[in-house]
Order: sequence, then C-alpha cells, then structure tokens
Amino acid sequence: MIVMSRPLTLETLLKRGACADQRQRFADTFGKSVDVTPELCMSVADQFDWSWAVRCLLSPEARAEHERVCAPARAEYGRVRDSAQAEYERVRDLAWAEYERVRDLAWAEYERVRAEYERVRAEYWRVRDSALAECERVCAREFGRLYANGGAA
Repeated sequence: MIVMSRPLTLETLLKRGACADQRQRFADTFGKSVDVTPELCMSVADQFDWSWAVRCLLSPEARAEHERVCAPARAEYGRVRDSAQAEYERVRDLAWAEYERVRDLAWAEYERVRAEYERVRAEYWRVRDSALAECERVCAREFGRLYANGGAA
C-alpha cells in the first residue's frame, strides 16, 4: 500500500468545527497548512484530539477502517489500564488503612498529652492565682503601713 500525503488547512479545521484550542495548537505547530502523513501524525500523537479528527475529517468508510485497525490497540489499552487501576487501588487502600491506623494512634496520644496539659495548666493557674493573691496582700499591707506612717506624698 502506497502512503501519500494530503494537505490539511487551518481553514478546514475551522469549517469542520475544531475547537479554538486545537486550531491554535495547529497554527502554532504547522502554520496555516500541513501535508498529513502517518509519520507526521505519529510525531504529534499526544498533541491533538484524534477522536475528533476521525469523526470530523474522515469519510464514513475511512472511519470504519480506522475503528477496525485501532480496536485491538484500544482493547489492549483497556486491559493494561484496568490492571494498573486495580493495582493502584490495592496499594492506595493499604496506604489509606495504614494512615488511618497511625492517625488513630496519634490522635489517642494527642488526647493523652492534651489531658496532661490541661491538668498541668489548671495546676499552674491555681498556684499562680494563690501566689498572686499572696503578693497582692503583702503589697497592699506594705502600702498601708507606709502610707499610714507618713509615707504619703
């Protein structure tokens, strides 16, 4: 089979309803026109919406041929993706369970430390308030003594 090239223009993309993003990407990559070849398409395979291109730029016969040729690749992709997804979910679930276990232990330790903190804090305020009251009494008494004994200004 001889593979030829055929020009594709920015104008054609506009007429066929390509989105602004894809038109801009085409213009940035190729300018106003490019000769389409299999090699060219492979070189930019990750840059364009090929599903749209198949639907909007190929004839019904070419679309059917495209589907026939690509179906096995899509099926393999689905198998690989599903396997990878299952492994990801397995590892994620293990990690999540471990996180929850460690989080629960950490929370219990936090609660224990927090209770101790509250106990020590209450004791601090009790001792502080008692000491402050005693200090205030001593200072008040001394003020009274000094003021009463002629220390007033």
